[in-house]
Order: sequence, then C-alpha cells, then structure tokens
Amino acid sequence: MERWLALLAALVAVIVGMLLFWLGGPTRPNMEITQRVFVVEVRDHYFDPPGLSVLPNDRVVWVLKENAQGDGHTVTAYHPSQDRPLRIPAGARPWNSGLMTQIGQSYSYVFALPGVYDYFCTLHEQQGMVGRIIVGGAANPSPTEQGLPAAAQSSIPTIEELSGVVGEVFNAIALLQGIEYLAGQSQTALALRQLRDFQGVFAQSAVAAALAKQGVREQFESRLSVLEALLSRGAPRAALEQAVAHAKALLDALTKL
Repeated sequence: MERWLALLAALVAVIVGMLLFWLGGPTRPNMEITQRVFVVEVRDHYFDPPGLSVLPNDRVVWVLKENAQGDGHTVTAYHPSQDRPLRIPAGARPWNSGLMTQIGQSYSYVFALPGVYDYFCTLHEQQGMVGRIIVGGAANPSPTEQGLPAAAQSSIPTIEELSGVVGEVFNAIALLQGIEYLAGQSQTALALRQLRDFQGVFAQSAVAAALAKQGVREQFESRLSVLEALLSRGAPRAALEQAVAHAKALLDALTKL
C-alpha cells in the first residue's frame, strides 16, 4: 500500500509540474515571442523618425504629436486603393489611419510580409510628409523614388540609409518612444522588457559606436539607467517622458551630423 501511495504522489507531482509549465506558473520558462513596439511621432509635415528597419511581427504605432493648423494628418500606405502607385509588397494589407486630429491619437500596424513599405500623409504628401519601413532586411531590387512628389523624393530615407547607422539610430529613437508609449498604456512590464532588450544589444551596436565617437556614450547609458529606475518604481508619466526626451536628444544629434 505504501508503495502505491508513493507512486501516486510522484504522479501527482509530475502532473502539477506540467500544469504549472503550461499555465504560466513559476517553473515555466519564458517562451513568449517578443514583439517589439516602435513609435513614430506624427508631427507637422514630417514623421519622426521618417524610416525604420523592423522584423516580421514587429508593431509600429504612429502617435499624433502636433496639429498646429488643425487640419490633422493621416498615415496611409502607397497602394492603388488610395489612388497611389503600389509601394508596399504585393499581397501585403494596405492601411489608412483616417484623419488624426486629436493630440495623442494613435494608429498601429503589425508588419507580416518582408519588403519595403512606403507611406504618406494624404494632406501633406506634397510637402514631403512621407515615410519608409523595411521589413526583414534590405529589398532587392531597391525601389526607386520615381513617381513621388519632388519634396517626398528628397525627404524619404533611402534603403542604404535605413540599412546602415542612420537606420539604427532611427530604430533606437522609435524603440525609446515605444517604451514611453507602452508605459503610458499601463504596460510597464512590457516597457521594461523592451528597454532591457535594447540595453542588452546596445553595447555592440553601431549606435553605441557613434555615440562613443561623439563622447556621449556613457551619458546615454546613464540616461537609460535612469529610465529603467523610473519604470521599475512606477514613476509618473511626466518623469518617464522627460527621461525618454533626454536620451532621445543624444540620438537626434547623431541624425544631424
């Protein structure tokens, strides 16, 4: 009898362990697929940053930050459904945010298919308000800027730029803005994870080298540490926004070199 009780106890322990694993108990390893969140700020007549290089399943969120004239902005894919030439991968789902007029209003899109995605503001395309996102690596062949308005041709980032240091800086800016956005959506745990993932790859990145060349790498790392501490203790949103702005200022300076 004691032998059977011992076997039964062992069986129960195995079953409990399996349940904890699949239901997310403390013994379950982290098997979640990390989805990075990039935020592009929609400003008057430009997107900040104007280009990104992301991976399939990454999410891009556009947040309206400026609307001084009151006419608003849109985030719209170049696609025949929008009376524009096709400038996204064939088979990709086109998007149109509709008119965004309220500060803080947002629109998001999860990129699934590899390729180059160009987009624009329907009201301000002629002023060069366009953006480009590369998904899954550089396109081959690279798209031409032919057919775009003159201002758009000069403002849209090239494939070469987005595949190099400039693209990494743009990505870092959008990831920091994504951290601020996630915290503002009461997703502090995800914001912290995204920050720590970024810190984990930063040391070997071209961004770190560029900041070091300007003598501000340690200053940038210090600002990331401040942001991490603020997130960890649930600091007010205003403090988080200020910390992100301080870190972003050093990255913005790199784009002007």
